[in-house]
Amino acid sequence: MTQQKGYILFITFSMLALCATLVSMFMIKGITHKKLSSALLQREKLQDFTVNCVAIAQSYLSISADELGKNDTNKQSESSEKKAPIDPVKKTLEKFLAVRNDGQKFNFEEIEKNFPVVINLTFFAESGKININGLYDLVQQKFYDEGVAGKDRKVFATWLFDRIAKITEKPSLLQPFIDHMKQRKSPLNDVTELLTIKEFSTCFADAIFYSKGSVDQADNARNKKIFLMDIFTVAHESDVLQPWLFSPSVCVLLDIAQKNEKNGILEKKEEKIDISSFKQESNWQKDWDAALKELYGIPYDKIPDSVKGLLATQFSSTVFSVMATVSKEDVIAQVFAILKQKRLPDGAIIYDVIKTYQV
Repeated sequence: MTQQKGYILFITFSMLALCATLVSMFMIKGITHKKLSSALLQREKLQDFTVNCVAIAQSYLSISADELGKNDTNKQSESSEKKAPIDPVKKTLEKFLAVRNDGQKFNFEEIEKNFPVVINLTFFAESGKININGLYDLVQQKFYDEGVAGKDRKVFATWLFDRIAKITEKPSLLQPFIDHMKQRKSPLNDVTELLTIKEFSTCFADAIFYSKGSVDQADNARNKKIFLMDIFTVAHESDVLQPWLFSPSVCVLLDIAQKNEKNGILEKKEEKIDISSFKQESNWQKDWDAALKELYGIPYDKIPDSVKGLLATQFSSTVFSVMATVSKEDVIAQVFAILKQKRLPDGAIIYDVIKTYQV
């Protein structure tokens, strides 16, 4: 019988190699699973923390009775001079404009060293966005105020969707919007319902919520960036736009340069925004240049005629929103929350969270 030298040795080494390969595969899978599990747990922890960070925004916007002078029981000073009562509406506007559209950054590690995260809060006013339910009359099956000069929502919608098409370089969304609204029996409960329309989904697939990073990239590319939830709202208390509170995307639609743009039109400033010209009731044809020209960098005659009819003459804003972003190394968690104003019996103003989105 012919001997096969080394046969057993070959089989032995082959089995050892196979075992080593299997062990390596299991180790790699185990390590990968451990890393993935750790990352998911860390992200879940960050997500829970981010939801709680909305309370910081609520606290910032709130105004106590003491701030408004409602609980001032001190005796009059010797000069017999009384402090002028603080207007809660103007105080709210002043607080909001101080952080308007700008990210407020907090390093949590300075408070808790064992949890080194960075918190960013970006504030918005829902009354500075377009109420999507204020465009089309579901009962009459036509746009509101059709044929009414200066108020015709069809004229405004045509301008609006043409601007969106130009900025996004996508087809106009006007007809898809009309077709969708004709089929509806009730108003939109959420702006994201627009994404059920194929054309809207294509246009805003990667631009649903406002993102400062996307805006910076767009600025560098000399392009503008707009976001679905930053253009439209269903939480707005009326069908008009508050000129003091335009959202970043509405500013883009109106060709208004933002403070953080690097085009030299408006430079970022740290000083407080002047609201001495603020009025509860305004005639924007007369008051725009004195009140808002410096804030937005454009005169009243640069505002499109189709938009002028939607500018609110009576100031009111009770619904705000905040994008809370928490980052830890390479892990990021975001929550978008809508806050509604509530007046307490003592005159204090607080904010309730009426809706949250996990971004």
